[in-house]
Amino acid sequence: MVKIILLVLLSEAITVIGQILFKKSTNNIGTYNLKVGSDRIRFLSEIFTRPQLWLGVLAMAIGLTVWLLAIAQGDLSLVFPIGSLQYILILFLAHKFLGEKIDRMKLIGTLLVMAGIVLMSIS
Repeated sequence: MVKIILLVLLSEAITVIGQILFKKSTNNIGTYNLKVGSDRIRFLSEIFTRPQLWLGVLAMAIGLTVWLLAIAQGDLSLVFPIGSLQYILILFLAHKFLGEKIDRMKLIGTLLVMAGIVLMSIS
C-alpha cells in the first residue's frame, strides 16, 4: 500500500508541475478574438512555440503514466481520494511560482479537501 501511495503522490506532483508550466506558458499572451480565424492561428502559433508548454505536456504525460501504474496496482477508491492532493499542491505551488494569493476561503477549501482525503482514506 505504501508503494501505491508513493506512486500517487509522484503522479500528482508531476501533474501539478505540468499545470504550473501550462500556466507559465500562457502568461503574457496577447489578446485575441478567437472568433476570427487569423487570430486563432496567431494564438495557436504563439502558444505552441513556447517551450514551457511542451515541458508541461511532457510532465502531464509522465504524470499520467505514473497514475496508470498506481491505479493498476491499487483500489481506485483509495487512489482517487489521495489524488485529490493535487488541489492542495496547486494552491501552494501557484502561490510560490506564480505569485497567486492564498486568501481565507481558499485555505478553508483546502482544509476541507484535506479532511475529505483523510476520511476517504481511513474508511
